[in-house]
Amino acid sequence: MAQPSRSTFPDPKERTPAILVVEDEILIRLVLSDYLQECGFKVYEAGTAAEAIDILESGNAAIDLVFSDVRMPGPLDGFGLARWIRENRPGLLVVLTSGDQRKSEAAQDLCGNEPFFAKPYDVRVVVAQMRTIIDNLARRRGGD
Repeated sequence: MAQPSRSTFPDPKERTPAILVVEDEILIRLVLSDYLQECGFKVYEAGTAAEAIDILESGNAAIDLVFSDVRMPGPLDGFGLARWIRENRPGLLVVLTSGDQRKSEAAQDLCGNEPFFAKPYDVRVVVAQMRTIIDNLARRRGGD
């Protein structure tokens, strides 16, 4: 089935920016999702990389940024999800997070141009960084 291109969705300047939060720890996911919504973002949630891919492939959501934990249950972890996104949704930004120091170092290598957040993180700092990333992307797309 052909997927709609990002161009079928309004530009982020013309709609509420959307973030896909991929986190298997429900309490962490709920806290972050609730705070993102309070800050004016549309939020989609997934507990695994497979659920995240289902959301991305559905074509029903204009996602601006994926915020994913590295360690998750299932055959695909956050690194695998980031690779899948780079191959199948070029231009979609991925921000990884982890509480495991070794995985943190690997994530920084994989996503060198994008921010990485070691757990525990300050949700206000994460959200401020997400807003900056999305605003910068919108400016680049708009040619400002």
